[in-house]
Amino acid sequence: MTVTFKDVAKLAGVSTQTVSRVTNGSENVAEKTRKKVNQAIKQLGYVPNKGAQMLSRAKSKNIGLVTLDMALHGAALIANGVRHMAHDLDCGTAISVVSEPTLINVQEAIRELIAQQVEGVVLNVPLTSENALKLEEQFQSLKLVFIDVPEATPVHFVHGAHAEGAEQAAAHLIERGRDTFLLITGPKNSSASQVRLESWLKIIKQENKQIAWQYTGDWQAQSGYLAIREAFAQNKRFDAVLVASDQMALGALRALYELNIRVPEQVAVVGFDGIEDSAYFTPPLTTIKQDFEEIGRQAILQAMKLIELGIQPNIELHQHHVPVDLIKRRSSDKKETSSYNKHKIQQLLRQVEEMLPKDA
Repeated sequence: MTVTFKDVAKLAGVSTQTVSRVTNGSENVAEKTRKKVNQAIKQLGYVPNKGAQMLSRAKSKNIGLVTLDMALHGAALIANGVRHMAHDLDCGTAISVVSEPTLINVQEAIRELIAQQVEGVVLNVPLTSENALKLEEQFQSLKLVFIDVPEATPVHFVHGAHAEGAEQAAAHLIERGRDTFLLITGPKNSSASQVRLESWLKIIKQENKQIAWQYTGDWQAQSGYLAIREAFAQNKRFDAVLVASDQMALGALRALYELNIRVPEQVAVVGFDGIEDSAYFTPPLTTIKQDFEEIGRQAILQAMKLIELGIQPNIELHQHHVPVDLIKRRSSDKKETSSYNKHKIQQLLRQVEEMLPKDA
């Protein structure tokens, strides 16, 4: 025969609510009462229903995350930040991954999370202002916090300081003597990517520098590789590459190496994100470092604040920007100023010497 909450409550002489508080670790129980309940649990051999406990907690504190594929470095770290902060706040999390961030897919993902009793949802997917507002209207019972929406969108969001970081990257390359740029952006549907592009263009125009070519990537290393390959196939010439993610920058560096274009002597490269592996690229990559985990943590904090505020008219928008840092490494060192390649000339001289007849 299965022992229930009621059996424990009856033996301990308390209510079933008190038994629930004890088994859930609540501090709002007198120590004498806690001991009586634990003694009854031990005597009856009662095993708490963990599934029911989780569901009970979820009804009061549970946040959902709709995210891009976590094979993407940034998406994975943001998810880590979400989980860590939720754990610190004694809050449950539920995650739904969308392969394509269409409005229909995001709506379905939110419905899946609602079935898991969430009260708020963090959305780490690119959304237009129009679609973000549609979601706000459709899911009015939820507190929504966005990570990739246009700056002017009247919703609660947490962003990296994309504009500031992109301006720093472009200005840094110009300061290092670069004047002709290849730009490798992220997907067009990403507001973060568009802000970085607009900020690059702003600084390049201000300083009267040139843009040799622009390529739209997909955050993956392969697209950075293809960008360089296609630029050279079209005979484009440049001495600086601004890349919207470190993963794409990795692909760009590989293509430059295969084409015997020396970095940084001939072409400088700056990435964006500051992933740990970027310090071990060849050469080490200059990058704009984002704190992805802090973005995830701040998103959870916002969601929890909104849940605590409940339904209020004209609630103030919570919009937060997480700072970024320029990490300078060898990939953006000053360009070679000599008009000749000393190393290649030395190689040619040695080859000529070998071809000359030897003295008898």
